[in-house]
Amino acid sequence: MNLYTAIDGPPISVGTDIDQLKVEHILQRDRDVWAVKPEHPFLAINAQLLQERAAQLTRFPVFSSGRLFQNLKRDDIANRIIAALAGGGVNAGLEPGSRVIVAGKANANARTLFNFNEPLILGTTPWCAEGTHVIYVDGNDLFQHEFGDLVTVRTLSRPSSVHFDFTALADLRDRYNAEYLNHSKDVKPDLNALSDLLDKTFAQNALSLAAAEAFHSLVSPGMDSVDYHAPALTKYDRLTHDTAGQPKIEVSFGLLHYETGITEFAAVKSHYASGNLNDAFRHGVSCLVAVAACVEAIANRLVFLQTNAHPTYTDKRQPLKKLNDAAAALVVARGGTYVPLTAGGVIYDTLDSVRVIRNSFMHAKELETDIDMSTSTSMILTSVDEGHCRNYLKQLRLAVDHVFSQLPHLVPPIVTRENVTWMGSLEVP
Repeated sequence: MNLYTAIDGPPISVGTDIDQLKVEHILQRDRDVWAVKPEHPFLAINAQLLQERAAQLTRFPVFSSGRLFQNLKRDDIANRIIAALAGGGVNAGLEPGSRVIVAGKANANARTLFNFNEPLILGTTPWCAEGTHVIYVDGNDLFQHEFGDLVTVRTLSRPSSVHFDFTALADLRDRYNAEYLNHSKDVKPDLNALSDLLDKTFAQNALSLAAAEAFHSLVSPGMDSVDYHAPALTKYDRLTHDTAGQPKIEVSFGLLHYETGITEFAAVKSHYASGNLNDAFRHGVSCLVAVAACVEAIANRLVFLQTNAHPTYTDKRQPLKKLNDAAAALVVARGGTYVPLTAGGVIYDTLDSVRVIRNSFMHAKELETDIDMSTSTSMILTSVDEGHCRNYLKQLRLAVDHVFSQLPHLVPPIVTRENVTWMGSLEVP
């Protein structure tokens, strides 16, 4: 068993959302719900007292093991957090405009409590009222406030806050972990000392919870939420809000066009393998157009991030120039020096040729073209054959990696890492 359990052995029912927060508050507030026992981990919970007291709660602060999120469906939040942790680029992701992490009063119609560690799991200290964020429950309303930051003391992380000095509480927590949780099996623990350690911990808890209560009372007046039901999003959609706080949806066309290019490339390969030049040509054109559209979409996105305005038809810059200019401004704004994509380089020249060919398709004229003597087909067909489409997609990925590796505060809009599978069995050059 890897959880703190009830005195008689079974696991505790923590519940979800507000029910979990009630349980966590009682575990931090009430010393008498914790009992010392001779078996590891030397602490157990009076489940009857816990449930009786939790049922009576209506207004309280808690330093929860979970974090409040809002505005999106639970699965959408989870998928986007996981994608961001893995490097991003498999969906449209999140951004500050999504307002997904609750800061203030939570959206009553679309909120969820995420646990990054299971409540009551060994290695956590659920009897300690400490953390960098505090959640406040007021009836059915939930608030979340930033209360401090993580610092490192003697190689261990602990919260530091201007609102409460966590030093004594964190020292007691670290002492339990060192002397009891991680104790040597050959050494009999001092249970009287553990009981005294808990007494001192709950004395500190009373102070930290009082500080959290006072902080909430100070900052919460006037706090309001925009309550709406979470929208249905495709993987290409990104939630944002207007100046009035109303939800809006942005489409990550860069990702959409990139994945379209990959699927069109798969069709090109399949048709070449079967000798079907008609469909190979058709899908090759679509692949190249998708690559060109992806470059422009990403360039336009960077311009928006740079200027907070979307470029219009009056912006006559070619996509690669827009990309370089906006990226350079964003890098310089953070005190760095941008290394641009330059003419004469493989990445730049390949993607610039994509632009030229794409324009010839979009503004089509039935002009004569040379014959490729190695294949006896038109040079236009050669320009979108399997080898060329593979190279277009590869140079696109390398270009985005080149730019966004210099913008580490931004998540790349497409997958830039090699050997990443997210398109099933399709080749990702």
